Amino acid sequence: MADINFTALALASFIFRISPGPGIVAVLATSVSRGAIIASAMSVGAVCGDMIYLLLAMVSLASIAQGIDEIMLVVRVLGGCYLGWIGYRQMISPPLNAAMTPVSGRSLGIAWGTGFMISLTNPKVIVFYLSFLPLFIDLGAIDFQQGIKVVVVMYFSVLAGPMVVVAIGKKARDVATGEVSGRWLNRITGLMMIAVGVALIAMI
Repeated sequence: MADINFTALALASFIFRISPGPGIVAVLATSVSRGAIIASAMSVGAVCGDMIYLLLAMVSLASIAQGIDEIMLVVRVLGGCYLGWIGYRQMISPPLNAAMTPVSGRSLGIAWGTGFMISLTNPKVIVFYLSFLPLFIDLGAIDFQQGIKVVVVMYFSVLAGPMVVVAIGKKARDVATGEVSGRWLNRITGLMMIAVGVALIAMI
């Protein structure tokens, strides 16, 4: 049985997830432009992507994660282009208020998938779980019950980061209610999404 400081693990996970990166920028832009519900779906998708690498690290399958580099490269390029297209569409779209923003199962699914893709192809996430995480956990000594507890603690600690950003984005969205401010928000958040796409491709 491993000796795990869950408080330190939770704090490190929260700081890791709330620090600036493609995922956080995308969540912020989505929260401002499309609302908290869709941004929350993107946040959950990003955290699910994180959990893939957490599970790989816990079962010592780092070689598998490293062996799919070529696949991730293709996904990263396609994902970067897709995010750039989303950003462009956002920049030229008319401003929507919170009540007008459509929320459907399809839009939530797309947001979840976008967050999942950004997380799964982000080298920062890969490095954290396969290299930094073992500094907090003796992965070779944890038992099954500890493993379940680690997953639960990590899930909610990591999710807390982007959810804070969702709240910040919602506040900015609520403040910018005018036509002119709405258009500028669309342009800014569109540029943010394009920047995320470029960042993903630049990480190759």
